[in-house]
Amino acid sequence: MPVWNGEAYLREAIDSILSQTFSDFEFLIVDDGSTDASPSILADYATRDPRIRVILLDHEGIVIALNRGVEEARADWIARMDCDDIAHPERLAMQWQAIQKQAGTILCHTQIRIIGEARYVTPAARFIYSEALTMLRLCYQCPIIHPTVMFRKDAFLACGGYLPEERHAEDFGLWGRLIGKGNIIGIPHPLLSFRVHSTSISKQKADVQIPLSGQISLRHCRQFMRLTDDEALRALNTLRFYSNSSSLRDWCWLLFHGLPRLKSQSFELWIWAAQKSVRRIVHAIRR
Repeated sequence: MPVWNGEAYLREAIDSILSQTFSDFEFLIVDDGSTDASPSILADYATRDPRIRVILLDHEGIVIALNRGVEEARADWIARMDCDDIAHPERLAMQWQAIQKQAGTILCHTQIRIIGEARYVTPAARFIYSEALTMLRLCYQCPIIHPTVMFRKDAFLACGGYLPEERHAEDFGLWGRLIGKGNIIGIPHPLLSFRVHSTSISKQKADVQIPLSGQISLRHCRQFMRLTDDEALRALNTLRFYSNSSSLRDWCWLLFHGLPRLKSQSFELWIWAAQKSVRRIVHAIRR
């Protein structure tokens, strides 16, 4: 769990991990040069629970903090957590159980419940089950919520870890490098309360995150659907604006040229495509 000036919600986050029904873990907390009360809060907890190990850094940024945490971890599996979220008591137990049931798993993620400032709270997005639809969604948005994941350390390292050049979208880029390297499984239960607020990184760094996410999305379109640069841009624009009836021709192109070339296929993917196609046709008729 990385922390930078996270005093407001830090105790709730730590308590939610220490209260897990699965208790056989080390809790690595990386303090990225906090200047608020976070260091004293962490020091207090570290004296009370031997599972906690605090790593102190100068303020070097989220990517360096995350990579350092994984590097220091002694376990083969890493569970991510953010200092403003709350883990469900059964989170680690349910993820570990799911991983044990499916051989070849390299990452497990879960559904979330969104909490926080009322103006930002929305219903959680529809949960994705198949690798194919996850792969397609990675072509235009990030469908895996970072602080819900549990992943294999060796798979993470083999993919290069979090990249400094993808800072503020480092998880989005990582999922694109991990998918296809092993099983990515999801648990459709809200095992994390994901807090949204005006001081979150996604709100403060939107001017950096949005264009960077666009670049990563374009790379995923090119890679996963085996498209040329021009085709990948067309696919990205179509996926981003699939409710826009003016691009019905582009939607048909994606449906018959892009989706069949996706490296992974599933029934869920084509149900999604059929539902979106019906909406596009109805919208076009109404216009």
